[in-house]
Amino acid sequence: MRIGIDARFYGPEYGKGIGRYTQKLIKNLEKIDQKNQYFIFLRKENFDNYHPQNENFHKVLADYQWYSLAEQIFFPWQLYKFKLDLVHFLHFNVPLFYLKPFVVTIHDLIHEQSSSQSSNLPSFFFFLKKRVYFLVIKNAIQRSRKIITVSCFSQKEIIKRYNIDPNKIMVIYEAN
Repeated sequence: MRIGIDARFYGPEYGKGIGRYTQKLIKNLEKIDQKNQYFIFLRKENFDNYHPQNENFHKVLADYQWYSLAEQIFFPWQLYKFKLDLVHFLHFNVPLFYLKPFVVTIHDLIHEQSSSQSSNLPSFFFFLKKRVYFLVIKNAIQRSRKIITVSCFSQKEIIKRYNIDPNKIMVIYEAN
């Protein structure tokens, strides 16, 4: 299989918790999978931080800012060029125009708990941003083959908030 991994958050200095999750996932996949071909999509800022340890893992520059229009429009076209069988998006921001098979990791729904008082945005833009987030996450949830989350609490929140089949979600706990 040809598998893409959206590793634009790679490394704790760029993606904090998600960055570390991405880094550890790739490191451990390199140890256990000698069969599949992996294409690791990285941003310019973290491209030199990843050094494949397995000849089946290939770095690809995908310098699209998270939550941007470029991510939504241009990133899918780059993914299509690699003729991938599956993509793993390690965060909920799955491009709306990527229509091939994918799985998504949704770590939590904490951003949905925020209020306009916790933002520097004017109220109208804050509520617009929350609505867009909801639609992007809903799109990812509905179109994904599977959803990975990191806790039973997050699993329950995703099921409740987005009214989906519990069998579509797998809880895979984080580890070192």
